[in-house]
Amino acid sequence: MKLTMLALGSRGDVQPFIALARGLQTAGYHVTIAAAADYAELVTSYNVPFMPLVGAIRDLIDPVQVAEFRAQARNPVAALRSFVVQATPILQQLIADCWHGTQTSDALIVSSLGEYIGWYLHQILQIPCIVAHFHPFTPATHEQHPFFPRVSPRIPIYQLYNRLTHSIARLVMWQVLRLPLNRGFRRLIGHEAFGAVEVMRSIRQALPVVHGYSEIIAPSPHDWADRASVTGFWFLPAPTDWQPPHELVQFLADGEPPILFSFGSMMFGHDGATLTATINHALQQTHQRGLIFRGWGDIGQTCESGSIVAIDSVPHDWLVPQVSMVVHHGGAGITATTLRYGVPAIVVPFFGDQLLWARRVCELGAGVILQPSQFNLANLAHAISMIRTNSTFQHRASAIGAQLRAEHGVQNAIKRIQQLL
Repeated sequence: MKLTMLALGSRGDVQPFIALARGLQTAGYHVTIAAAADYAELVTSYNVPFMPLVGAIRDLIDPVQVAEFRAQARNPVAALRSFVVQATPILQQLIADCWHGTQTSDALIVSSLGEYIGWYLHQILQIPCIVAHFHPFTPATHEQHPFFPRVSPRIPIYQLYNRLTHSIARLVMWQVLRLPLNRGFRRLIGHEAFGAVEVMRSIRQALPVVHGYSEIIAPSPHDWADRASVTGFWFLPAPTDWQPPHELVQFLADGEPPILFSFGSMMFGHDGATLTATINHALQQTHQRGLIFRGWGDIGQTCESGSIVAIDSVPHDWLVPQVSMVVHHGGAGITATTLRYGVPAIVVPFFGDQLLWARRVCELGAGVILQPSQFNLANLAHAISMIRTNSTFQHRASAIGAQLRAEHGVQNAIKRIQQLL
């Protein structure tokens, strides 16, 4: 059976798909990962066939508009407006690439961002489609949609509100994507794929879902029943032939475990010099060493001492066990890896599911939350000192890590996918 994975999103979305693809290859499936051209080298380094979608995302998007989106991310209306400006020019090519790349597929597995395109292709090509979410994304009475604010369980309409947020989010997203999606498919197949009635039907009869995260971190709502399966995280080991840079190995060996700063693509378009200066001074004030993962931002360009090193792409499953704590944005991937290796965290969440993971890390006692608006020298230094002087954070992170390392997320996901197919 030939499976095509539409891994739309950033590296944190692509990486778990590679882990799943490797497992499915071992189980006898022919798997191709379709993702932004940025991730071709990452995917093929694991001997997984790759199909590029659009060009390199970093070349296609405007860093100024990304910064505006990040600033407005907790205002859903403003954030959607910024998203439309960014996404509309890219969607036409994305639709065409997905269409041409799935003609011979027997089934699709799509990421959260690919759900609507996956639904279109499922309807038109008449092939199975499974959605993979890396955060709780299925309607529930006790969990709101990630982009909506939380309300107190004591409010009478608490359960109704939570369920409505999921339906409203789906309808709003449909209104945002409706014109570019239908225009794209009209060019390809001569007519619109479907309209508002079909969207309402898709809410009631959703595509089957697998969730690639652990119930240890986010327990399933009781009303999910069999609609969604939570399998455990899909961890990706470093490539077998990968060798770390000599300078990094030497730095790690020359002193105490450093603090890792990793914000992924969140700092694209951000004032990198100011952020780097804040990190530099906080480390100096707390007498710590640091590693700054550049990601998509310009941070780490002006490290002021030999106790701070900026790094590019390094497999987190190799690096994280060698650091004392991680300061990150709350993405599902970095959250999972940090917890898996029992490392406490300072989480700086910007929007969406990052808010959920930040809250759960804090509730589990494995770290603290630092809001982006509060990310300054005094607060960062205080948070670092708090984690270093309170051993409870390390003990809780270590206990959670032992539980996560005993899970078999990829194998569980494969069993569920085989059932669904």
